[in-house]
Amino acid sequence: MLSQFSSIFTQMVALFAAIGVGYICKKTGVMDADFDKRLSGLVLSATLPALILASVLNVDSLPDPVLMGQIIGLSVLSYALFIPIAYIVTYVLRIPDGRRGVYRFMLIFGNTGFIGYPVLSAIFGPQTVVYAVVYNIVFNMLSFTFGAWLIASDNEYGVKVRMSWRDFVTPCNIATLATMALAFCGVHAVPVVGPALSTIGSFTTPATLLIVGSSLANLPAAKLMGTPRLWIACLVRMVATPLLIFAVMRPLAGGALLGVVVVLAAMPVATNGTMFCYQYGGDAKTMAQGTFITTILALVTIPLLATFAAVL
Repeated sequence: MLSQFSSIFTQMVALFAAIGVGYICKKTGVMDADFDKRLSGLVLSATLPALILASVLNVDSLPDPVLMGQIIGLSVLSYALFIPIAYIVTYVLRIPDGRRGVYRFMLIFGNTGFIGYPVLSAIFGPQTVVYAVVYNIVFNMLSFTFGAWLIASDNEYGVKVRMSWRDFVTPCNIATLATMALAFCGVHAVPVVGPALSTIGSFTTPATLLIVGSSLANLPAAKLMGTPRLWIACLVRMVATPLLIFAVMRPLAGGALLGVVVVLAAMPVATNGTMFCYQYGGDAKTMAQGTFITTILALVTIPLLATFAAVL
């Protein structure tokens, strides 16, 4: 168990390092707001779609259709719980207009890919990463549609952006639909194409973390840690929600599959939220703060929740 904790801690420290580089780059003028926006566009248009496709095309095996259906069902149920929790918490905390969308995004969408894959591999073994690949089909479908709408419809400028179906025809959504079709058709481990997409997609994680760090540099040092309301929301995201998921899912799944679902529910805020803020005018500063705080909390909460799930 100590080795698991050490491995997870190392993953979190690596994330902090990348965020720190982004912070320094903004402070020293290497990165600026225009660069952040362009880099966000590159990730959303090219590297992230490649990563989504590589999640299926570059894996050695996929679960059988029955197990795959069970995993997707558990993922759908998870988000059916995340969404009302997000609305209840923002109501109770009286989050003002212009930030509700950001708070709701943070409470619903965790970093189930960039952080989730290596953490699951460290805790439950590399064979469980494929569970997260299937689980993330639902995440991708929701985050690039409903998640984008949350940010666009309640941005920091108070402008309610109207989105049509054309706004959802994006490279990420197309890649998600293609991934789902490929997974259910059993297509995986495609030579040349899979590794090529994986190589392109590997740029996504460092790029998004640099953007998060750069966004944090826009804040005075005293405000990096956010407000009490933000901390309460982050604790709900990192502790209360995963425990609720455990209680609901325990009768429906067991063993490594239950552990995977619980740990994925405990991931820090999804880094694509910051990129959505740049694209749709959302409050990137609050999103970056939430990403930073939840990553700090993850140093302790993920190892503890993983141990809890493994023991029970």
